[in-house]
Amino acid sequence: MTRSFFDLSHRDRFKVYEVINALDCATHSSGGGALSVAVAKGKFSALVDALHRLGLTHIDAYTFPLGTDKPAAHLRHASHGQPDSCWFIAVFRPL
Repeated sequence: MTRSFFDLSHRDRFKVYEVINALDCATHSSGGGALSVAVAKGKFSALVDALHRLGLTHIDAYTFPLGTDKPAAHLRHASHGQPDSCWFIAVFRPL
């Protein structure tokens, strides 16, 4: 059975949240026990590395249009030639 991010202790989850905040990323809505993170521009590799050291593995990544969302500029990514038009979401689960 796959472990859920929410099965981690509160102490471990808070360490993860500290890393996410330190990298100017943000948690994003998720389901199924995975942790979804809105990745800041230029922070993907650092995020994956830091969360791996805390016991999480990167399982998926995707972009989708902002629509009426209005995230901070550092969370907006280009897509299909359109600057600042998409979220970039990375998904993690415990190892």
